Amino acid sequence: QFSFLVAISITHERKKFMHPKPMTGSGFSFSTPYFYDGLRFVGNRTFVICAEKKRRYAECELLSICVLQGTTHSDFISAIFPSNFYRIGFSFEEMIAMMFNDTCNVIGVEEFSIFDSELEKLIKSGEYVLGNKSLTKEPLSAVTRNEDREWSDIVTWAIRALIQGEMNGLMRNPQLCNNDTILESNSTRLNYDQSVYCVGNYGEIFNRRFGENKRSSMNTINKGSPMIYSTPLGNIFGTKNDFQVMEEVIDGGVLKLVKSRKGDVLRCGVVVSFDDVNITSVDYCHVLAAALFNGDFEAVEFLTFRENDDVAYESLSHGIIDALAGTVVNFEGDVDRGFSYSTPYYYRDKESSVECYAFATRGDDTLFSSFLNAMVIT
Repeated sequence: QFSFLVAISITHERKKFMHPKPMTGSGFSFSTPYFYDGLRFVGNRTFVICAEKKRRYAECELLSICVLQGTTHSDFISAIFPSNFYRIGFSFEEMIAMMFNDTCNVIGVEEFSIFDSELEKLIKSGEYVLGNKSLTKEPLSAVTRNEDREWSDIVTWAIRALIQGEMNGLMRNPQLCNNDTILESNSTRLNYDQSVYCVGNYGEIFNRRFGENKRSSMNTINKGSPMIYSTPLGNIFGTKNDFQVMEEVIDGGVLKLVKSRKGDVLRCGVVVSFDDVNITSVDYCHVLAAALFNGDFEAVEFLTFRENDDVAYESLSHGIIDALAGTVVNFEGDVDRGFSYSTPYYYRDKESSVECYAFATRGDDTLFSSFLNAMVIT
């Protein structure tokens, strides 16, 4: 029906990354997040403070929180407040109406949903306040079917081009926008700078939509601030037969190969570069072994490779190793050579840029790539 889905919270959907859907036989892939947000409280100042401090007595005994049904917000609030302290709404508009008729005195929302709404006007007038605390983590991204790795790569690198464009000073430029309908058949020949020239860089798009000076620190270009971000896993436990589903889909991929290998051992390649990266990469191979073999972190054989050595990627392609740690995330390896990268686990300054170190896996085995990425995130 459509090519990709935007504004989906990784928090709420993380399980779909791993588990196949009954109707499609496929899980989903998530792009690089393009917006970070979280649950904030809006409403009467006194009750906003009550909600942030999770207080339910004295002046807070009349606290009533409106929250949207079927969201991570409702999961969070129902876990920390008794049912008589919150009300469920079925739309953003309904929750605002519930505020106006005093059904609730606080709304739990994400900040981006407030922009250009009735709530923003009331906040500006001083009638309502927006709380200072973000109580959940909601990284938003585009979602694609993980059976089409090439298309998933295109969506991800188009988003990364917007961020890279802002970092390097590229801006919307109609003169450089090559607006034609001829599509390249090979994704490696696509000019991702056209995303910036025709639409604008990340900052331009953000400011055009939300206005100047409304970007939180998490949605600005990194200039030396912390890089590691703990992406929430969401409800990964699900139903009791989820692990049975997992076993059923392990058929012919790296997971089945590793599990059936004599001696139960993971073959982990490590690209040798800098001591701090090397030590971290070795540790992550042990972590992967522990995830695969019920805590046996010693069930791993190491093969080491020099930097910029094609033998490392050839060994991965031919199944000599199961995963390759210590790789630098780059466009060529992802799109041109057909490998998948995990979430980076180490960042290192390099002159005027930053190198992101991650696991590399074969791009044609989405299940193992997803399993490994979930392990890094965990």
